Amino acid sequence: MKKRITLLTLILLFTITSCEVESPASGYQVYFTCDYGYHPFNQITSYGQFITIKRKNNKSYEVTDANGHKNTYNLTELELRTPYHYGLGGLIIGTPSASDGNIWVYDWACPACENARYRLELARDGTGHATCPNCGNIYDLNSEGIPIKGKSRTLWRYNYFTNGTTIVIRN
Repeated sequence: MKKRITLLTLILLFTITSCEVESPASGYQVYFTCDYGYHPFNQITSYGQFITIKRKNNKSYEVTDANGHKNTYNLTELELRTPYHYGLGGLIIGTPSASDGNIWVYDWACPACENARYRLELARDGTGHATCPNCGNIYDLNSEGIPIKGKSRTLWRYNYFTNGTTIVIRN
């Protein structure tokens, strides 16, 4: 009986002292919604395609589509009353190339540099790689945003839900 209690104590002690895995969730405020039935937002449901979204000013935001083309969108009066928040550096939204069809939403800022001005440069060659222009870290958007070059945590992710063709990203 004593051996069982000792074994249970050791298991409990090991569990308490084991390393924690850092959560990939970002603590930066985010709220964004769009209808992905329309271009360029419809690209987020295509496997291996990622778009980026960032605040342009207080009344508009900029979307870069999967091919690198930029478009500016003005916020509606309703959207101005419910302010959009774009995380630290903006948003990267897409569906990984080999996935179950779920959309993934990342923060556009490099988690190693943790600075809004160091937005990742997305490769537009179908690899799903994103590179930090400051530290050189490379992340794989198709594999949960893990770093494939350099030392860093995974990319920060945001929660979302869909309703029809509307996606709502928020934390």
